[in-house]
Amino acid sequence: MQLKALLVNGDPASGELLRQSLRSLGHEVVAECCEDTDLLTQVGIHTPDILVVLCNRPAGLLPKLGQLLLQSAVPVVLFTDDNDPEIIHRAVHAGVSAYIVDGLEAGRIGSILNVAVARFGAYEQLRRELLDTRANLIERKAVERAKGILMKQRGYDEPRAYHALRKMAMDKNLRIGEVAENVIAVADLLN
Repeated sequence: MQLKALLVNGDPASGELLRQSLRSLGHEVVAECCEDTDLLTQVGIHTPDILVVLCNRPAGLLPKLGQLLLQSAVPVVLFTDDNDPEIIHRAVHAGVSAYIVDGLEAGRIGSILNVAVARFGAYEQLRRELLDTRANLIERKAVERAKGILMKQRGYDEPRAYHALRKMAMDKNLRIGEVAENVIAVADLLN
């Protein structure tokens, strides 16, 4: 799989090895920037598949990476000499997919990128599933509350209240959760 890589080069000497290795693996280096660059802008302009960072002391860069990853989903591989456990913990918490200490060897770069992309994909799938689960839970709570309102105000039993919500949803071509939220909003206005 050919990747478009944005290279953040904080070590010009090692950067050439990394750049050549990426190209020899068939990846395209769409841009190269320094650590002080606005990474969010660069990612927006170049839309890379992966962000490859070469940085000897990443502590100052981690807040920028954290902000970037909150707004733009892209796997990040960080090559560094810093093996401080606190920095590693902060990097993982920021969303770095691979934190490689003293591992800039041409023969390993392809495998490292593949693992980082796979790990990032698995993380993104889990994140989407969590968001979907939360949304479903919120919707179920709204449906339960709306059923309670119908049961109290209309004297419906639970199956009849659910049927009424479902019928309203079908008639109006809405999700049952949207109808439930409308019922709750109307009940709140009337109280």
